[in-house]
Amino acid sequence: MPPDMEALWREAAPSTGGEDPGKVGRLLSEAKKFSTESDWTVVNHAMQILGCIGDANIFPVERLLRDVRLITIWTGTNESMNLVIQHEYYKEPEAKPLRGRDVEMDAAGAMFEEEKVYG
Repeated sequence: MPPDMEALWREAAPSTGGEDPGKVGRLLSEAKKFSTESDWTVVNHAMQILGCIGDANIFPVERLLRDVRLITIWTGTNESMNLVIQHEYYKEPEAKPLRGRDVEMDAAGAMFEEEKVYG
């Protein structure tokens, strides 16, 4: 499995329900963008390998090339998928409540109890 696909799969796997609709939309957009870009890469390489014979009706590559180009714009262009992904990533920190800064942890030996002075 390609590393990009594995990362996307690992992020989407725990989503069993009750998820934020924004996160689900972002994951769907990432999956659509990844799959269409992968399809385009594979079909484009196949066309490059076959050369001008790939443009003939002898091989189905010409038809696949047209179909894949249509898929990239059918349910939203990859550029619009990028906008959805960016928008949802931008909204993510706003959804989490900020906790205050723990200044005690700024010290080098903060985890050692003997370094603390109470008094």
